[in-house]
Amino acid sequence: MKKNILLLVLIFSMCTLVVNAQKKGSVTVNTMFTGILDGYDHINKTMVYVDGKLECETSELPQSRSNSCTFTLPRGRHKLRIINMAKYDGKWEEHTYENKYSLDALYEGKMKLRKKFTINLVFDITKEKTFAKLN
Repeated sequence: MKKNILLLVLIFSMCTLVVNAQKKGSVTVNTMFTGILDGYDHINKTMVYVDGKLECETSELPQSRSNSCTFTLPRGRHKLRIINMAKYDGKWEEHTYENKYSLDALYEGKMKLRKKFTINLVFDITKEKTFAKLN
């Protein structure tokens, strides 16, 4: 009898672990630019990479307009790379110093996802800095 109860507890524990491992959480990435100079309101989009894989891409809008995207991921720890892309002469390129932009419009870091996670990015052209607030 004790063996049967122990076996049932063990099976229940294993099932609980499997179900918890498969739970997902929601991630929202919000972006906005500040300090945009006249004549430089580029069409842009933001690409969100998680653990090296493209997970989400915002719509194409002038950088003077806020943008966002939401996606789901398995709960746990993840590596992020969020990069803004600018459309120049009909081609998409990373909004970075290397490509002759006034700031690196990107964020790289790690996150621990539970149920919901929000990333608010402000690409400040005047201060030449990306500000990130993670909730």
